[in-house]
Amino acid sequence: MGSSSRIDGTPEPKLPGNGSDDLVTLLGQLSQGSDSLVHVHTLQGRSQRCVPWPEWVSSETIDAWARRGVTQLWSHQRDALDAIHQGEDVVVATGTGSGKSLVAWTPILSDLARAEDSARISDVHRRPTCLYISPTKALAADQFAGLDRMLHGADAADALPSLRNVRVTPADGDTPREAKEWARANADILLSNPDFLHFVMLPSHERWTRFLASLRYIVLDEVHNWRGVTGSHIALVMRRLLRICHYLGASPQIIMLSATVRDPAAVGAQMIGRPVRAISNDGSPAAPHTLVLWQGTLVADDTDVDISQFLRAVAGEDVVLEAPTRRLSAQTESARLMTAFMEHGGRLLTFVRSRSGAETVAQQVRERLSSRGSPLAGRVRAYRGGLLPEERRALEKDLRSGEIRALATTSALEMGLDISGLDATITAGWPGTRASLFQQMGRAGRAGQRGVSVLIASDNPLDTYLVHHPDEVLGDVEAAVIDPSNPWVLAPHLCAAAAELPLITDENAHASTRVCDTAYFGNDFPVLADQLTIEGYLRRRPSGWFWDATRRERPSDLTELRGSAGDVQIVDVRTGQVIGTIDDASADAHVFPDAVYVHQGQTFHVLSLSSLMESAPVPVGEQSPSAWVPVGDQSPSAWVPVSEQSPSAWVRPDSQAGSASPPFSPMNKAGNAASSSFIPRPRGPGDAQRVAVVERVRTPLRTRAKQHVSVEITGVERTWTSDDRLVTWSFGAVDVSTRVTDFDLLRLPGLEFIRNVELSLPTRTLPTKSAWFQLNAGAVAAIGLSAEDVPGALHAAEHAMIGILPLIATCDRWDLGGLSTALHDDTGTPTVFVHDAYRGGAGHSATGFHHAPEWVTTTLRAIESCDCEEGCPRCIQSPKCGNGNEPLSKKGAIAVLAFVAERCP
Repeated sequence: MGSSSRIDGTPEPKLPGNGSDDLVTLLGQLSQGSDSLVHVHTLQGRSQRCVPWPEWVSSETIDAWARRGVTQLWSHQRDALDAIHQGEDVVVATGTGSGKSLVAWTPILSDLARAEDSARISDVHRRPTCLYISPTKALAADQFAGLDRMLHGADAADALPSLRNVRVTPADGDTPREAKEWARANADILLSNPDFLHFVMLPSHERWTRFLASLRYIVLDEVHNWRGVTGSHIALVMRRLLRICHYLGASPQIIMLSATVRDPAAVGAQMIGRPVRAISNDGSPAAPHTLVLWQGTLVADDTDVDISQFLRAVAGEDVVLEAPTRRLSAQTESARLMTAFMEHGGRLLTFVRSRSGAETVAQQVRERLSSRGSPLAGRVRAYRGGLLPEERRALEKDLRSGEIRALATTSALEMGLDISGLDATITAGWPGTRASLFQQMGRAGRAGQRGVSVLIASDNPLDTYLVHHPDEVLGDVEAAVIDPSNPWVLAPHLCAAAAELPLITDENAHASTRVCDTAYFGNDFPVLADQLTIEGYLRRRPSGWFWDATRRERPSDLTELRGSAGDVQIVDVRTGQVIGTIDDASADAHVFPDAVYVHQGQTFHVLSLSSLMESAPVPVGEQSPSAWVPVGDQSPSAWVPVSEQSPSAWVRPDSQAGSASPPFSPMNKAGNAASSSFIPRPRGPGDAQRVAVVERVRTPLRTRAKQHVSVEITGVERTWTSDDRLVTWSFGAVDVSTRVTDFDLLRLPGLEFIRNVELSLPTRTLPTKSAWFQLNAGAVAAIGLSAEDVPGALHAAEHAMIGILPLIATCDRWDLGGLSTALHDDTGTPTVFVHDAYRGGAGHSATGFHHAPEWVTTTLRAIESCDCEEGCPRCIQSPKCGNGNEPLSKKGAIAVLAFVAERCP
């Protein structure tokens, strides 16, 4: 009935007894004698509403779904299919596991079945095509596997005649060249991602003419994932795709899918630039879902014993010794619960915030199970970014089959992978948004089954507040804000679009029979195109604006869709094999020289981290210290080999090998002197691709990096000082610098601190734009703050201003960054910065500067109207604070903002 049997549904072992009820009972037992279990909330289920198939759907397509157990539709599926049949663009925003994939694939499969049976020459030579776009390769691969099973089954001879010849294939960065060539010539359904469209398909659209000219449907999955500046980039990629399709004579319909998004119709319209119909009345069944709010168990803190009190007690004095306590970390607590769930028969996912956290949790669970002689120890793994594609596919397959009972994962599995039969999820630490939490919860209890989810608070004020205020956790999901008209986002896409087809206005469109590009890029795009012409990016001709082909860079390289500079490859020194990747921004903090890198439970010692051009090739098979393990009960003084080979060198954990080589300085790819106020300057020294060289080791050691962040003012474009000279506002260019300064060496199982080691790594710099205000001489005294109150007051004001700016500028909180300091090097005074979190800026901080009175006043009202006493997530706490929301002073922030509100430009 409905879609209760998913595309890839397979029988799964279940918990004994009442499933999720047993797990909730187990949690109650585990919390006995402690205050770990804070709150239990049950989300109410709903009954299914079933309707028949519409008559226009081909019988072959209905039969194909019937083989997957779908004999009737849920009401929202029928509503969506009817709207699509009437020619409407739709966004289907219903719960996890509500059969949205059926809506995506039914129209194209019906059309292909009719084309297969048709005798018309046009149907034979121009079969309809469908393009599926997902945020991740994993999700596209999952959909591909499900479609392939549905169309062809285990036996090709058993396939339905009209659907046997449907050609489905993925195309992304992992696809071999030969496979992409086959897809261009033959594919009916192509599964890809925005990156492939931007860098490959759209720039070379002439080679994809067969596919694009026949494009009838575009499926955009996980729409809620696209928000802020990244979402704005994806919206412009979609507009460029539609622009080329229309040029080739195609008029595709858009089918958007999302599980958790506020106001789906508005988000969908912003994404594609035209009205859409929202389908949000979910008709699928949903069993009640239990959410448990949890905090770490209190344990004795042996590291914080008052030795003086202890000695007095030993001397016979009458002293009451207070046993210091601490809470187990969210990771350790999640490993404890994960182990208990597995032993109780549960299948689950545990979501953690970092790659290293996923590996650590999985390893702790393996060790706990191994110590009890459990055969389940080999059935828990880590899933995270940086794994090779074949590793990810194998993990997904084993999780579906039940071979793997539990995964510790980052948000990489938060998307809609079609994994049924999971009993529970654990979220170690607040994931940052309600949308993310609900997505993670949706992995458990799918297809009408009851599920249980546990949110474990990390040791910071924000998490502590949330688990004690359930209403804050269970509120409406955040808005997905996108703004494709933002010139900082639009400018590089205009360059890319001009290279694909000349940009035209109404006059040019009439002459060329094309649609005016204001339909895709807004009425003001000609002004921006003229600016780009002045700066040397475009050439103006009577027929429109063209990309300047004399420039040496590719226009697609001017845009970083996801705000990333690429990945660092992690290479095994003995084999030369790439064992994984890590994004460039995170590399210094995770694969710095002498770091311990964990990959699927195996430990590696990082030998070097350098630019690709700096790295000399390592001859495979040469003698190298490939496997070392620290010895002795004291702090490790040497690494000794565990292999049979004799060591040729010794590497000490406190060696100075942590110095990275000077960064390689690549030639400026642009080769042009022109710089744009809207296009980031080309990357400079140190931005070349880097490689981390590692060796396999056996060690209980782990490393944890620390970093320093600073903001340097590089140019002031606007400035204003109040009449009393106490407050100065400025806007301009800044460099946000991040440098990994040192690392702690820790020992498992309790992450015991051994020593701190300094590092000499280069500073990574983000050139961007910022607004800032500074309190000049006499301001602090006028406000009435003491010197020790200033840091907390400024820090709280910074958090609150970042939280409110999205109401003033069309942006997302995650598009912004900030820094507050009681004494800034450049201003010499207490200063608060709010900057754009993207290279070259994104226009948000500029909007804040130009609307400073409204910005500050709205922020002040938000804090004053909050009924908390010391500060909470609704006012001054931030989900992305790198300092754990310390120090913060709500009272101080109110005083500072009230003072500044009267002194704004």
